[in-house]
Amino acid sequence: MLRLVLLLIMFMPFCCFSQNIEVSGGVQSTEGPLFGVSVFEQGTTNGTTTDFKGNYAIRVNSGATLVFSYLGYKTLEIAIDGNTLNVTMEEDASKLDEVVVKGFDNVVGRARRRAESVQSIPESVVTFTAQAIETKGINNVQTFADQIPNVNFTTSQNIGNNFITVRGISHIRNGESPIAFVIDGVTLPDPNLINQELFDLALIEIVKGPQGALYGRNAIAGAINIVTNEPTNTSRNKIQFGYANGNLLQTQLSSTGPLVKDKLFYRVSGSYKKGDGLLNNVTLNMAPDFVEELSIRGQLKAILSSNTTATLTGQYMDAEAGAVYYASPTTGNPNIDADDFDNLAIQGDQFGRSTLDAIYGNLKFDFNLGDVKLTSSSSYNKGERNHIGDLDFTPADVLRQIQDSNTETINQEFRLSSTDTNGKVNWDLGAFYQKLDKQLITDATADFGFFAPPFQPTGTQSRLAIGNFTNTYNTIAAFGFLDFQVTDRLTLSAGLRFDRDNIQQDNVTENTNPEKTDSQLQPKLSLALKATEDMLLYANYGRGYRTGGFNQGNTVRYNSDFEAETTDNYEIGMKNSLWGGRFILNLSGYYIDFSNQQLYALVLDGGNGNILIGNFNVPESESVGFEADLKLRATNWLDILGSYGVSKARITEGTSTVSTGANETINVSGNNTPLVPQDSYSFGLESRFDITKNVSFNGNVNLEGTGKIYWHEDNVAVSSGYNLLNARLGVTFNKFTINLWGTNLTDTEYITEFFAQTFSNGGSDLAWLGQPATYGASIAYKF
Repeated sequence: MLRLVLLLIMFMPFCCFSQNIEVSGGVQSTEGPLFGVSVFEQGTTNGTTTDFKGNYAIRVNSGATLVFSYLGYKTLEIAIDGNTLNVTMEEDASKLDEVVVKGFDNVVGRARRRAESVQSIPESVVTFTAQAIETKGINNVQTFADQIPNVNFTTSQNIGNNFITVRGISHIRNGESPIAFVIDGVTLPDPNLINQELFDLALIEIVKGPQGALYGRNAIAGAINIVTNEPTNTSRNKIQFGYANGNLLQTQLSSTGPLVKDKLFYRVSGSYKKGDGLLNNVTLNMAPDFVEELSIRGQLKAILSSNTTATLTGQYMDAEAGAVYYASPTTGNPNIDADDFDNLAIQGDQFGRSTLDAIYGNLKFDFNLGDVKLTSSSSYNKGERNHIGDLDFTPADVLRQIQDSNTETINQEFRLSSTDTNGKVNWDLGAFYQKLDKQLITDATADFGFFAPPFQPTGTQSRLAIGNFTNTYNTIAAFGFLDFQVTDRLTLSAGLRFDRDNIQQDNVTENTNPEKTDSQLQPKLSLALKATEDMLLYANYGRGYRTGGFNQGNTVRYNSDFEAETTDNYEIGMKNSLWGGRFILNLSGYYIDFSNQQLYALVLDGGNGNILIGNFNVPESESVGFEADLKLRATNWLDILGSYGVSKARITEGTSTVSTGANETINVSGNNTPLVPQDSYSFGLESRFDITKNVSFNGNVNLEGTGKIYWHEDNVAVSSGYNLLNARLGVTFNKFTINLWGTNLTDTEYITEFFAQTFSNGGSDLAWLGQPATYGASIAYKF
C-alpha cells in the first residue's frame, strides 16, 4: 500500500501538463512591488495573484488578454505579446478620495513553497510582509516570535544559545531545534544562527505543525520561513542609522541593481551594531551584556536563458557578546524562588565573553521546463561559537569555564515543482542530502584551595572537567507534496517524507566511536473546505520527527545516547475574512501525542568532578492547546490586533533522577513539560496614514504576555507570567523615515532561563535575566 501511495504521488503530476503558454513578470507602483494584485485571463476564471515581491506566473491561451486589478489602483487590460509582462499600476484618485474603510490586503505568502493567499492555507500561519517588518522594526527572531500565540523564544548563556518553544515542543540545549529555520528556501541546521540579525527582508512566515514534507529535517514543530529581497533590474539603495540606550549604535544598508541590464543583477546588504549593555554585574560594577555584531550578505542573479536562472548568495557573520552572566542568590541561601528578584544579582568575578563566526554560501539554479520547474540548491554553512567566563557565579574566583560549539554543514537538494496555474493539481517532489558535523568541547577549571583545609584560595586554576566529542549526521531524504482541488470548495493535500539519519560520534574524552541509524516516514494529510466566500474550515494530521544523538557518556541522569523523538499531530481550524476584509479571525485547536520526547539535563558527576550536560527521553508526553488570532481595521488609520494561545503540555509517562544527596529516581508522570509557557497573548494597536501628500505616519504599540513556566520536570521551580510593553512611532517624508522605539517600556523584571541546582546536582540556583527597558531612534534614507 505504501509503495502504491508513493507511486501515485510521483506519477500523478505528469498527467496534468498543459499546452498553454506561460506568462510571468512583476507588478509595481511608483513606491515598489505590489503583492496581492489579481491577475486573470480575460473572459475566464483562470487567475492568480502576485506574491510578496510583486511577481506572478500564469498559463494562458496564446493571444489572451491579462487583467490586473488591485484596490485603490486603476485596472489594466493588456494583450499578451510574449512570455514576459511587467506592469506599473497607477493610483485611482477617485477611489482614494472615497470615505470607505478598506479591508486588509490579501497577504500572499510561501508557507507551502509557492505563492498563495495566507487565508487559503490549511495551516496555522502568521506572516509579516516587508511593510510590516519595517513598521514593527523586526530585526531578529526575538522581535517577532512573542507576538505569535504559543511561540516562545529566549536566549541565554552566550551569543547563539537560543531556545524556541512551539505548541509544547521545546528546543533543548545542545540539541536539534524543533523548528526549521529557512532562508531563501535553504534550511540552516545550526541553531546558533537562529537569532542572527535580520535585514533587507521581503517576507517572514511562521508555520506551525510538522513541516518535514516541505521544509525538511527536524521540522517537528514547524518552520520559520525568511525570504530576503532579491537583486533587481533597477537601482535601489537604502541606508539606516540608529542609536539606543546602553550606547547601542545600529546601522544597516542595502544596494541593488543591474550589472548587465536584463541579464545580471546584484544585491549587497549589511548590518552592524555595537552596544555596551544595560544589565549590571555588582562585583565588577560594569555591564556584562555588551554586543558587537557585523553581518554582510551578497547576491548575484543571472538570467542564463529564457528558462534558466542562477542565484549565488554568500553571507558572513562576526559577532562578540557577553557570556555566562547568570544571576545567583545574594542571601547566602543557595535555593530561592524563580521570581525572587530582590535576592538575585549578577555577581560573578569573571567578565564573560563569547564569539560567533559564521559563513554561508548557496548556489541555486531554476530551470523552467514548461509546466514544471526544476530547482537545484547547493549550500555550505560553517559556524564557530566560543565562550569563556565564570562558573561559580560568586565574587570568589573558584570556578571558570570555556566551551566551543562548532558546526559544519553541506546541503544538496533537488526539487521538481508544478507551475500550471490552470490545473487542479499542484505538487512538489524532491531529494535531499546533508552532512552535518557538530563538535562540542567543554572545559572547567577550579582553585582547589576553596575545597580543602585551610579553605583559602591558592590563586591557581587547575583543570576540573573536560569533554570533547563530535557528532556527525549523514542524512538522505525523499519527499513529495500534492494539492488536489476536488471541487471549487474542497481541497485535499497529502505529503510524505522519508528521512534516514546515520549518526556517528568521535568521542575524544571517552575514546569511543558509537554509531546508529534513525529512519522515519512522515506522512501529512490536510482537508480544506471553503464553507463560504469568507470562511475556510480545515483539518490536518502530520507525523513529526526529530533525530536522536549521542551524549558525552553515561551519568546518573542520562545515558550515552538518546532516542529520536516523534509526534502525531492533529489540528482543526477555521479562517474568517469578514466585513469586506476588515475583520480577520483565525482559530485553531491541536493535540500532539509524543513518543520519546527529548529533555535536557545538567549533572555534576561526583565520581570525577566533571560538570556534564546531556539529553534524555521520557517515553510518553502530550500537548493540547488552542489559538486565536484576529485583526480588526476599525478605521482607515487604526488597526486593532490580538492573539491568544493556551498550551497544556505534560509528561504522561516518565522518570527522572534527582540528586539530593542520593541519586533518587522520581516518577514525573503527570507533571508539566518543562520550558513551556502555559499561555501567551499579544494585543496591539497600529496606525498608518498620510499627513500630507509627501508625509506619512506609522506607529504601533504592543503588549505581549508570557504565562507561567515550569523549569524542570519535577515542577518544583516555576516562574510567574510577565508582560512586556513595546512601541514604535515613525514619520516618512519624501525618501527619509525617522523612527522612535522602545521595548519593555515598563522596565518589567523577568527571567528567560532558570536552573534549580539542587535538582541539577549543582550549587546555587541560577537565573538568566531578561533585558530591561530599551529605547532608541533611527533614521533611514532610500535613494
